[in-house]
Amino acid sequence: MHLAHHLTALGRLRAEPAAHIAVLRAAEPEPDGDPAALLTAEEEVRGDHEALLVLLSRQWGEPHVLDLGPHLLAAADGAGLPEPEGSLCWRVARLAFWTVEGRWIGLGLARRSEAVPLQLLAAVGERGRQAPAPSVPG
Repeated sequence: MHLAHHLTALGRLRAEPAAHIAVLRAAEPEPDGDPAALLTAEEEVRGDHEALLVLLSRQWGEPHVLDLGPHLLAAADGAGLPEPEGSLCWRVARLAFWTVEGRWIGLGLARRSEAVPLQLLAAVGERGRQAPAPSVPG
């Protein structure tokens, strides 16, 4: 697991003043790779996700969980969504997030297609947004 690296990356994201998305880890397949190796890599990404959820929940409390499906439908219909939700909804189905010091920090597993490698994503919402955390588009 790469938890120390992930926590460092989250700290850097939180230090930035704007909305950001970062790939913390990806299960990158080898061009002629072994399917078992890809499965192992995906299990490691999922393991990092679960471990980070536990660590961050100990620090910030239980996360809120947001289904980004309505965001995806709204974006597909041309709705202008704030970032990073506008980009996240195309990649992540469910986002766990915490509100910390007036900003929100989220974690999700990204893969809307089997052709895309599984990724562990972190996102941070902007300072000064009217909504303190992701919300369902209306």
